[in-house]
Amino acid sequence: MNIYKNKLEKWLPHIIGLLLFLILPIFVFDRDNSRAIFWINSYYYQLSFMIIAFYVNYLTITPRFFFRKRKVSFFIVIVLFAILLLYASQYLYNLLESDYLRPERLNESGRILKEKRFGMHPKLVDNFFLMIVVLGFSTGMANLQRSKSIQEEQKEIEKERLNTELAFLKNQISPHFFFNSLNNIYALIAIDGDKAQKAVEKLSGLMRYLIYDSDIKTVELKKEFVFMQNYIDLMQQRLTSKVKLLVNIQDDVPSVEIPPLIFITFVENAFKHGISYRSESFVSISLKTEGDMLLFTCENSIADKANKAVSEKGGLGIVNIKRRLNLLYGDKAQLIQSDKEGVYSIHLKVPLNYTYE
Repeated sequence: MNIYKNKLEKWLPHIIGLLLFLILPIFVFDRDNSRAIFWINSYYYQLSFMIIAFYVNYLTITPRFFFRKRKVSFFIVIVLFAILLLYASQYLYNLLESDYLRPERLNESGRILKEKRFGMHPKLVDNFFLMIVVLGFSTGMANLQRSKSIQEEQKEIEKERLNTELAFLKNQISPHFFFNSLNNIYALIAIDGDKAQKAVEKLSGLMRYLIYDSDIKTVELKKEFVFMQNYIDLMQQRLTSKVKLLVNIQDDVPSVEIPPLIFITFVENAFKHGISYRSESFVSISLKTEGDMLLFTCENSIADKANKAVSEKGGLGIVNIKRRLNLLYGDKAQLIQSDKEGVYSIHLKVPLNYTYE
């Protein structure tokens, strides 16, 4: 369908332009006047050669010579072509010239005047400059069309590259997520076997989402919220009383779609670097909509100096999600990281009802 659309966009200006030139005499000349008929015939005669000049250059000469950087050859060919076309039009004019074309060639008695010797068609000579202009315009239009085509190809290539990069960045989440979850379940096995079994069941549901539901460009916002809640529930099962967990995930969400897995990296890092089993620590997560924006906040205590260094650098996961957000939203997404008084926080704001390329 896009092929036909592109062809229509390419040739529609040509069709409209030709129609305008073809119907112009209807509004300019009086067809009941024999003199006007002569000028109409002359107009269409010249127009036919201008059209030939335009499209031979547009379709053949310019692509074969100008586009291939053979500009000297191009100018030589274009001049020779103009001369050849002028000669052909002149020769054909003399063959067709008659009392039908030029009624004034009859003398007062109605006899046809003696044929003139071979000579230049006066209107074509007068408009030779017009032919050069037509050839120049044809070259310019061919170049404009080629530039547009190249830009569209580059956009397609860039779009494909971005899609590939987005897929790569998103797929990196799955093994990282899976590794962290297995570590949590491994820790639960030694503490509480029943909890570990339930955790495996929950992990199965989360992995199903990762493998199937998230393997598309966008998902329902509700599904992403449920996924986040289930992941937090899974992480919560291994927490001790020393860890304070605050979760505020909106229940009633609008029926919109967003790219999947844009929050999970931040939440993973919060549980990985924010909890401590030796001292008091906390993780606070908020996910809600506000007007036409989606607001995500994640705060956690920094458990030790090693985690503090990782938080400051961001880690590979944070680098990847930043890159992904930039590819998806450009400057429409607002991401603020801060590290103050032993608390690391992420504030992310992305637009809802956004058109994803």
